[in-house]
Amino acid sequence: VDQHRMAANGAAIMPGTGYLDMAAQAVRALGHDGAFTLHDLYFLRACQVPDGGARDMRATLTAAGGGYALALRSDATLDGRAGFVLNAQARVTLGAAAQTQIDLSAIASRCADVTEGQGLRSPQEAHLAFGPRWRVLSRTAYGAGEGLARLDLAPEFHADLSAGHLLHPALMDLATGWAMGLIAGYDGAQLWVPASYGQVQILGALPAQVFSHVRLRDDADAGFASFDVTLTDPDGRVLVDISAFTIKRLDSAALGADAPLRASEMVFDAPKGTANLSPAEERLRDMLALGITPAEGGAAFLRALTCALDRVIVSSVALPALLDQMDRDSAARATSATSFERPDLGTDFVAPRNAVERGLTEIWQTLLGIDQIGVEDSFFDLGGHSLIAVRLFAQIKKDWGAEFPISVLFQAPTIAAIAALVADQTGIALDDADTGASNVTPLPKAPRYTHLVPMHDGTGGPATPFFVVSGMFGNVLNLRHMALLLGKDRPFYGLQAQGLLGDQPPHDRVEDAAASMIAEIRAVQPHGPYALGGFSGGGITAYEIARQLEAAGEQVEIVVLLDTPLPVRPELSRRDKALIKLAELRRKGPSYLREWWQARQAWKQKLADGPAADASDAFHNAAIEAAFRHAVGQYQVAPWSGNLVLMRPALDLHWQVSGGAWVSRQREYVHADNDWTRFAPNLRVIEVPGDHDSMVLEPNVRVLASQLRLLLPAHPPLSHAAE
Repeated sequence: VDQHRMAANGAAIMPGTGYLDMAAQAVRALGHDGAFTLHDLYFLRACQVPDGGARDMRATLTAAGGGYALALRSDATLDGRAGFVLNAQARVTLGAAAQTQIDLSAIASRCADVTEGQGLRSPQEAHLAFGPRWRVLSRTAYGAGEGLARLDLAPEFHADLSAGHLLHPALMDLATGWAMGLIAGYDGAQLWVPASYGQVQILGALPAQVFSHVRLRDDADAGFASFDVTLTDPDGRVLVDISAFTIKRLDSAALGADAPLRASEMVFDAPKGTANLSPAEERLRDMLALGITPAEGGAAFLRALTCALDRVIVSSVALPALLDQMDRDSAARATSATSFERPDLGTDFVAPRNAVERGLTEIWQTLLGIDQIGVEDSFFDLGGHSLIAVRLFAQIKKDWGAEFPISVLFQAPTIAAIAALVADQTGIALDDADTGASNVTPLPKAPRYTHLVPMHDGTGGPATPFFVVSGMFGNVLNLRHMALLLGKDRPFYGLQAQGLLGDQPPHDRVEDAAASMIAEIRAVQPHGPYALGGFSGGGITAYEIARQLEAAGEQVEIVVLLDTPLPVRPELSRRDKALIKLAELRRKGPSYLREWWQARQAWKQKLADGPAADASDAFHNAAIEAAFRHAVGQYQVAPWSGNLVLMRPALDLHWQVSGGAWVSRQREYVHADNDWTRFAPNLRVIEVPGDHDSMVLEPNVRVLASQLRLLLPAHPPLSHAAE
């Protein structure tokens, strides 16, 4: 900012392209290294930095609509409260169009009005005082409604790029703002500032030399002008593609940094230790923040003593608002203290219409802690998860004698739909007690599978189906976020373990589990090419499925391992165990010896207790785990030369041991490829945010899903295409 100042008063202003670089850094902080797109980036308030001072800035990404809402804020104070004011906002989607190449020589041939020279002055320097970093223009050429410029960052500033700037603010600023001469009647007398970007596709980081191809979209109209801008490397490869970059003419040199703050622009942080306040505690916090000074309090107290009133209220909140809040509090106390109001789901509330729906509603409200649930509300939208689902279906079995697999929630996620399943299995009539009309919600008849769980409504779209084997415990519900984010244009099937519920024994051989799953896979996709995946230990089964399909003459296009370890990993050597103990002893002191002894005794007790037993109304986790561990202990990994991709979180490099090797917190040797390359030479590794469990959950799963969309085949399988 020191090199981007107003010429009139010397004020240092954050350049608009600085927000672009901050946005890119925020996306990279998610763990996304690929292309991404900014949509509808609006500049709302300039950020001025005082000489000799500093400003705190904050970039916030909030998951929204298949992407993220981006807010860029700087510190500010309003009415004595410190917070952050909104400077710019945009929408972010991960992924972008494939990188292309443009013919720079053809563009240059159309642009005959040429000026060359290192550090050319830009048209706006009548109003802006640039430092040496901004001396990047080396060549400009104008044509009819378009222009081409070469920009070179001076060698003394190349360290900016190695330090991590993805969209160098000086290069971006001049690359998008050099062609003011395309605006009819532009004379430099007035300052033009960025207002918005319609869309910015970021395909790669900017190097020290870039070319800028600018096209005028609309001539100046009511003080606005709009451009399309394409930035390339010297070979014409597109790095940044901008649509509808809009600038506005200011009637004065002021940028609006000192315009009065409005409460709607501000956010305020909760004080430390108040992250989980109740609504009443939040109101108390806000009232204290708006409170009166000690002097004002003393004066108010004296006035209260002189009042001939039974009760006196002293409040920093206006009396009508305070009375209204008291009325709302009284109404809230009439509801259950452990329940929450129905969230805004985007669907109308539909009350239960028959005895089964009323019974299910009571169960849902108790399990989910929500005091009003409609029969068309989705279990997942209400915050339901697998542990609640187990209790839900156990209660259904107890009350109506109807038994369903947990995966039925993907087909029937509402009370009305589950009531129809209960009626279908038990013969109970779903008639309205008052009208006698039937309230059955018809559900399409779907085949019942042991493993296969369709995770979209219907069968999905035309893209190649994606079959994903669940993790060690055989439950597919944690794959739901991934299925939704990949989109309904692709059929997505989870593959759960046999014996998850019911009386079937789980498979104790990987080969048998794979063969059983293949039979159901081929029921919905008879022939390849196949797209397969597996989460955690399920990736081992997916690997075996691929091998068996290829042995049967089928084509497997891709197998995605979601942080899958090898079936059997080498034990830590005695020397490395000793090095870990020594490191912990140095870190924790003598208390480590007590921790080690307690952990060892707990391990011995666990061995003495034997394997855990499963409750009759829960997932058969213990049986599934025991069978899985036996299966992978016997499984011999055979080489496979197919397209194998490992998606894993950042490596857990916790202890460094002999030979420079690393050991994780789980006391396992760490390999960047999870040690799969020695069996699969074509393995690719993609790092995603989160840890082993959270990588498939919100918000980390959004990055994982964006990478999967780029990896998975878009075309339908040949058998479908032939039909």
